[in-house]
Amino acid sequence: MVPDGGSPLASLAAHLRALQRDGGRVLLLTADRPYRHLREALAGAGVDVGGLLFVDAVSLMDGAAPTERPPNVWFLQSPTMLEMMAMRVEQVAARNRPVHVVVDSLNALAIYNGLEPVQEFSLFLANRLRAGGTSADFVLHDNQRGKALQDLIHGFVDERVQLGGLKP
Repeated sequence: MVPDGGSPLASLAAHLRALQRDGGRVLLLTADRPYRHLREALAGAGVDVGGLLFVDAVSLMDGAAPTERPPNVWFLQSPTMLEMMAMRVEQVAARNRPVHVVVDSLNALAIYNGLEPVQEFSLFLANRLRAGGTSADFVLHDNQRGKALQDLIHGFVDERVQLGGLKP
């Protein structure tokens, strides 16, 4: 959960740095920011972006995807294609094990898809990744939509962590 009034990018960067420090590979599904902008911002915040794997659901939609696909990035047509998103994340995770998946963010996905489809997507993806031995973190922003999503997904999450290291 990103604290209300906190910097979502700074919180995400701190979380990614901590995961990288623990020695694992990280797969970041972004539905919030295009790859190019996110890569620059995370690099500026001290994240080893060369060590990240990206599944980007927004760059193609707004024309921000690079002309040549970097080897650690997979672009999807739209953040509304939840089945394709889950399939791509699962494929990339399986090919790069061990990997820790971070979904940024359920709030953004809910803007494009609504609350219930995002709940179903989250449950499906969490179960598929767990079955393959992969851990996942679903980022929620602490606002009205985030609280509604939190209520919908609380039954299948192992723990809730406030990004920035604090447990609520």
